[in-house]
Amino acid sequence: MHLSPAACEEFTHLNERLLAFAGRQSVYGNPELIERFLASEAGDGLSEKQRRKVRNFSTVKQGKFFLVKQYKKYAVLMDDYTLYGVVGTCKSPEAAVEAELPVLVEAVLRPFDDRIVVQELTVAEANGNLPSRSDIEYEFKQIKDVRGITETLDPRMLEKQASPATQRAEKQLRQYLKSAATRDKHQDDTKKILDKHPELYDVYMQMYSKLSARAIKKELKANGVRERHFAVYNNSVVAVAATRSELLEQLSDLSFDGMMDQCALFRL
Repeated sequence: MHLSPAACEEFTHLNERLLAFAGRQSVYGNPELIERFLASEAGDGLSEKQRRKVRNFSTVKQGKFFLVKQYKKYAVLMDDYTLYGVVGTCKSPEAAVEAELPVLVEAVLRPFDDRIVVQELTVAEANGNLPSRSDIEYEFKQIKDVRGITETLDPRMLEKQASPATQRAEKQLRQYLKSAATRDKHQDDTKKILDKHPELYDVYMQMYSKLSARAIKKELKANGVRERHFAVYNNSVVAVAATRSELLEQLSDLSFDGMMDQCALFRL
């Protein structure tokens, strides 16, 4: 799915005018620069509706994602704990990457006409081992069950976005929890980050539970365990069931509703 020809032309026109004004400055997450653009001669001639659309450009999500699905309505990009329903500008995201899904991509997401438009979509270089196709599919189902698919980037999200310092801390935290070896090596560094940024505790638990789940899955598989769904929280298996729906029901019964995002689910 992509924007209509008219919407694609308008999006491209507004984006190019803004970028020409910005020069080397980044417009991503920069509402002050956008306001300067709208107040300058470069922004003359824009309708009120177009000016609102340009202001929305300050809300942005960028980074690496898995492009996991291409539906009729939109494509789905997945990061560590969110699914985004996105459309392309002039062609669908799947057609833009010309690769079999799921595939790791780098992208910039911006709001436009109550949808999320994906820009600068390229296949990303994989650093280290990527999860298997089945693991990606299972992760997709877990996030979809718990959080659903986000279809809009509300400009008000900008006010809730983490500060640059917190974003840097989160990036470092994710590096420390990349493997069991780096987790153990950087225990003290991790504690310092969490002491300074307690708002990152949810991210910490998500990553920690995923690491534990990898080890538990490997051990169970070696012992011949099959055809079961598991939920791991911290270092422990907290639920086991024959089906995914039964597993989610068990987590609900265990009062894990508010902490389900921090669990890692897998299937054997």
